[in-house]
Amino acid sequence: MPSLNEARSAVPWETVVARIHHEITRAVPALDRTVRELPRKVFGLDSGFFYMPLAQAMHWGEEDGGWLEEVATVFGLGHLYYVLHDQLVDHGRLSPRQAVLMDSALTLYLTRGARLGAGTERFLVSHAAGAAAYAEALLRDIAHNERPGDDYSPDDVFRLGEKAAPGILALVVVAARCGRSRHLAQLPQAVTDLCSGLQLLDDLQDLREDWEHRNVTFPVSLGISALGISAPDGADPSHTAFAAHTADDLLDALYLSGGAAVVLRLALRCLERARAALSRTDAGVVLGLTDTWSERAAGQLDRAEKGSGAHARLG
Repeated sequence: MPSLNEARSAVPWETVVARIHHEITRAVPALDRTVRELPRKVFGLDSGFFYMPLAQAMHWGEEDGGWLEEVATVFGLGHLYYVLHDQLVDHGRLSPRQAVLMDSALTLYLTRGARLGAGTERFLVSHAAGAAAYAEALLRDIAHNERPGDDYSPDDVFRLGEKAAPGILALVVVAARCGRSRHLAQLPQAVTDLCSGLQLLDDLQDLREDWEHRNVTFPVSLGISALGISAPDGADPSHTAFAAHTADDLLDALYLSGGAAVVLRLALRCLERARAALSRTDAGVVLGLTDTWSERAAGQLDRAEKGSGAHARLG
C-alpha cells in the first residue's frame, strides 16, 4: 500500500509550489512577488492530509503521474485560498495584494478542478456542499469565541471535522477517477469523523497557544469550566479567566479535572466512527491513517489517565 512519503515522492512539494506559482502568475502576472513571498506552509504541503488523496489514488491503481500532479496543483490552489480566508477570519485583515491573491486562487481552483475528470457538475456541487459545511463550522467557532462561557454541545464536538470539508473534495475526485464512486456514500462522513478526531487531538496539543490567543476550542472551554470561576453580576466568567489565569493554570485545571481524558476519549470515538465506515470500503490508505491516529490517541489517553493530574506528553 502506498505511503504518504511515496505520494510525496511521486509529486514533490517543490513541483506543486512551482506549478501553483506558474498558474497564478500566468493568470495575474502582477501577483508574482506576492506568491514568491508566501511561506511554504501556506500551501499545506507539510500536511499528511494533503497527500492522503494522492496516496489513495495510487493504492487504487492510478499510474498517471501527470494527473496526480494536476490534482496536487488544483488542491494546492484550493488550500491557498482557504488558508488566506482563515487568516482573514482569524485576524480580520489581509494585505490588499493577499486579498487579490485569495480571489485568484479560488478562481483557478474551481476552473481547473472542474476539468479533473470527476464531472464539472459533480465537482462544483461537491465544492458548494463542502464550502457550506466549512462556513457553518467557522461560524460555530466564532460563536464560541464570542461567548466563551457557553458549553460545547455534542453536535459542536462531533462536527469539528467539517472545517476540513473542502479537502474531502479531493477524495471525491479520486474516487470518481478510480471507479470508486460507490464509496461516496461512506467516504465524506468517514473522513469528517476522522478530521473531528484529529481536530480534538490538535486542539489539546495547541491548548497553550489557543489560550494566549483567546481561541475557545473545546479543551479550552473545558479548562474554563474546570477553573470554577464565578463572575459578578452575571458577567461571562471566561473574561475573568483570561484576565486572571495563565495557560499553566488552564492545563492544571484541565488535567486535574479529567478534562484532558474526556477530550481524548471523544477523539477516539470520532476515530472509531471513521473506522467503522471506512471498513465498508477499500480505502486502505485512509483506513490505515485512521488506525495510526487511533493508536496514538489511545497511548495519549493512557498517559493522561496514569498521570495523576500531571501533564501527559501529547506528541
